[in-house]
Amino acid sequence: MAASLDSLGVPQEFRDRVKIMWIITLLGGLWGWIICAFIWKLPGQEQNQWFQFQLKQNLWVGVISLLTCWLGLGFLVQFIYGLLGFLAIGKGEDFEAPVIAGFSR
Repeated sequence: MAASLDSLGVPQEFRDRVKIMWIITLLGGLWGWIICAFIWKLPGQEQNQWFQFQLKQNLWVGVISLLTCWLGLGFLVQFIYGLLGFLAIGKGEDFEAPVIAGFSR
């Protein structure tokens, strides 16, 4: 069972930004990570471990979707992980992407 974001002390503004990041990933792959890591930054996001972990997972989803696009699976990878991330954060749960979370630690 995933940990509650309330129990982790994750501020609402970080939750909202990560939900947006996963939606952008669902539709556009690596753009979610690029936008949230470099362009549309929140104050203090570099110090928040939960936010940084979400960014790392999102980066790996983007990289894996790029690597699998020649198999025709790139969109499927980004769609599945983007949807899972968005739904988990929306329910107030910590999202650890299956398989990918191990790369992000």
